[in-house]
Amino acid sequence: MFPIINIGPFALQAAGFILLLSLFIGMWLTRKFSEKLSTNSDIIENSLLIGLIAGILAARIGFLLQNLSIFIENPLSLFSLRPTMLTPSFGLLVGGLILLIIYQKNHLPLWPTLDSLTPLIICIFIGMHLANFANGDAYGLPTSLPWGIMLWQATRHPVQLYAVSMALIVLIWTLIKSKGLKTTGFSRSGILFAYTIAGLGMITVITRAFVSRKILLGKIDLIQIVGFLSLTATLTLIYARSFRPRKRIPVLISLGSNQDPDHNLVGAIEKIRDEFKLRRSSAKYLTEGVKDSQKDSSFQNQVIEIETQLPFLELVKSLKSIETQFGREPASRKVVPLDLDILTYGDDVFANQGKHIPDPDLLKYKYIALPLGEILPGFRHPANGRTIEDIIKSINDDSQIIMLNEVENAT
Repeated sequence: MFPIINIGPFALQAAGFILLLSLFIGMWLTRKFSEKLSTNSDIIENSLLIGLIAGILAARIGFLLQNLSIFIENPLSLFSLRPTMLTPSFGLLVGGLILLIIYQKNHLPLWPTLDSLTPLIICIFIGMHLANFANGDAYGLPTSLPWGIMLWQATRHPVQLYAVSMALIVLIWTLIKSKGLKTTGFSRSGILFAYTIAGLGMITVITRAFVSRKILLGKIDLIQIVGFLSLTATLTLIYARSFRPRKRIPVLISLGSNQDPDHNLVGAIEKIRDEFKLRRSSAKYLTEGVKDSQKDSSFQNQVIEIETQLPFLELVKSLKSIETQFGREPASRKVVPLDLDILTYGDDVFANQGKHIPDPDLLKYKYIALPLGEILPGFRHPANGRTIEDIIKSINDDSQIIMLNEVENAT
C-alpha cells in the first residue's frame, strides 16, 4: 500500500493521482487512434472530458447524499480526491448518459467510436486496479504463495496486480492487432472493442475469485456477475459481426476513366449490373485529374451504390477483374481506361492490405463527394457521422467539375 505519494513538499493521494494519470494516457491514446480511424477525434475528446467531469461531480453528489454527516462535520472533505468518497455507480450512470446524449446529438457512429475508445477503456481498467492497490482496497484472500503481500495483518494475494498484469497483456495484444493504433485489425467495426471487453470481462471473472471482500448478490459476487455478463455479451457480438454471413451489404463505388470514358463507364456499369444488384447511379462528371501523374488529363467520374454478399477481399478481386477486362494495367497511373474504387463497405471502418475503408479520398475530392451527394443526399460518413453536405463544404479541392448528364436511380 502507498496511499500517499510525496513529491518534494507536496503530498498527493496516490489513488486519485493514478486515476487521473490513467485517464490522461488513455485519452491521449484514444485521440491518436481516433485520428487514424478518421472518427471525429475532437468531439470524442471533448465529450469524454465533459462526461468525466459530470461523472465525477455526480459520484461526489451521490456520496454526499448518502453521507451528509461527513460533510457537515468537515465541509472541506467535499473537495477531497479520495476515490472512496465517490459513488461510482451514480457517476457512471450520469457520465454515461451525458456521453450518450452528446454522441447522439453529433450522430457519431456507434461501432467505430467504441473501437476508438478501446485504449481508454483498458487504461481506466488498469488505473482502477492500481488505485485499489495503492489504497489497499479490493484486497485478496490470504495465501502462502511466495509472491503474497502483507496487508491487513495477513499475507494476501496481490489480486489487483493480477488484474493489472493480465490487462497489460490485453493492451499489448491491442497494440499488435491494431499495428500501433493505426487500424482496427478487423474488417468489421466494433470487433476490436468486443474482444477488449471480453478480455477485461474474463479478467474480472478470474481475479474476483481471489478477492476477500465481495459485493454479494445472494451468494454470488455482483462484480463477477457483471464480468461474466460482459464476457457473454461480447462473445455473442463477436459471433454476430464476425462469423454470421451478411446477405445484403450496401457498397459505394467510384468509377473513373480518362480513356474512351463514354464506352468504358457504360460498359463497366453493365458488367457490375450482371454481377451485383445496382441500387443507384449518379450522373457522369467531367473532372480534372487530381493526382500528380494525371494533371494534364481529364476524367469522367461517377459514383454508384451496389448490394453484395461478397466478403471485402472477394469484392475487391471481382472489381479488379472488371478493370482488367477494360484494359487497366495496375502499373500505369497516367492511362486509366477504368478505375473502380470502393468508397464504403456497409458501415464498417477498417484497413486491409493498405486499403482504408471508408476511402480517405471521400473527404478530399469533390469528384467523389459531389456524385455521392447526388445519389445519397442523406449520406453520413460511417467513421465520423459527418453529412455529405458538410463534407462537400469542407473540401479544399478547387478542380473543375462539370455534370455531363443525369441518370435516373437504378431500382
